[in-house]
Amino acid sequence: MVKSTVRFPEPVVEEIESLVEEGQFESKSEFYRFSADYVLSRTLDEYEPETIDYDAIEAEVIPAEERELGGDGDGDDDGPPFFDSVAFVRKLALRGKFSDAEDFIDHQYVPGDRHAVLLEEILQLYREDAATEDRPPAPEHDPEPTTRSR
Repeated sequence: MVKSTVRFPEPVVEEIESLVEEGQFESKSEFYRFSADYVLSRTLDEYEPETIDYDAIEAEVIPAEERELGGDGDGDDDGPPFFDSVAFVRKLALRGKFSDAEDFIDHQYVPGDRHAVLLEEILQLYREDAATEDRPPAPEHDPEPTTRSR
C-alpha cells in the first residue's frame, strides 16, 4: 500500500473518531480506505473496491436504498428519480430556460429537500457559466514589437 498524508478540518476528524468509537469502523484508517473506495466505486464504472470486507461495511454503514445509484434514501417514491431531474434541469439550463428549471424544481420538490437544494446549486452553476459567456471577451493586447539593439 502507498501512504498518503491528507489534512482534514478538525470537526471532520472528530466525527470520524466518533464513528470509530461507536464501532461503525475498526479504525480511522478503515474509514478512510472505505470512504475512498466508496466514492471511487460510485464515480468510476470499472472501479472495484479493495477494502477488506467492503461489502459487509457498506451493508452496515450505508442504508440499502442509498446504495442504489440515484436512490433517495428516504423511501419517498412520489417525486421523479433524482438523476432524471438533474438531466432535465441541465437540459433547460443549457437552453437558457432558467425560470423553467426553477419552476420544475419548485413543483417537484418541497423547499429544503436535499435534492432541491442540489438542483438549485447545479442551476446556479449553469447561470454563472451563461453570464460568463455573455460578457464581452477581454481585449487582446497586441504583443509589443521586439527590437534588438546591437
